[in-house]
Amino acid sequence: MRHVTLVFTTVILLFSATFYGQENEAKLGLKAGLNFSNIASGQLNDGSIPRVGVLLGIMGEFPLNPTISFAPELAYSNQGSVRRFDEMGSNFTNRTHINYINVPLLFKYYLNPSFAMDLGPYVGVNIISKAVSRGGGNRFSENIDGINLIDAGLSGSISYSLSTNYFIAARYSRGFTSVFDNTADLNGLQARNSVFNLSFGLYL
Repeated sequence: MRHVTLVFTTVILLFSATFYGQENEAKLGLKAGLNFSNIASGQLNDGSIPRVGVLLGIMGEFPLNPTISFAPELAYSNQGSVRRFDEMGSNFTNRTHINYINVPLLFKYYLNPSFAMDLGPYVGVNIISKAVSRGGGNRFSENIDGINLIDAGLSGSISYSLSTNYFIAARYSRGFTSVFDNTADLNGLQARNSVFNLSFGLYL
């Protein structure tokens, strides 16, 4: 986690120095929101529904020209999936908690002063991986083995500026790497992260 933070801080400093003094100055900010995540294919996908979790992060925006900016982020992201089923007359819920520190490296294009869209790759580092089961009056929790440390994929967003310093955004991210290090299920499908989130942000 220290390495990811160092990389992000270095990027912030480099781009701050590069774009300092431009008409549109660099900005730093905070964001928070809700994730609706799932496993897109492969293991744990059968009958699963989205897990609702939190998203907390810091972000930067560095203008390249009047309409395009480089917008890196560093975010803590609750991800995973949920399965619900009945067994012997009791309701059971299995929650897969696969949480990451994500670093999206996005390029933002302003359609007008209020609306923008961005697109770019992201890389994530897994920090929590556990399964939590509830049912029949009992609760069980155990670590999940075989989760890949690194997740990488593509993110795209649309955002609307409420004012100079505040905005709301919707984003979809899809992993390209397998969630598990055993690569595939019995059908040859790899499990990949699929995350939709809604967020609120402010520039400091």
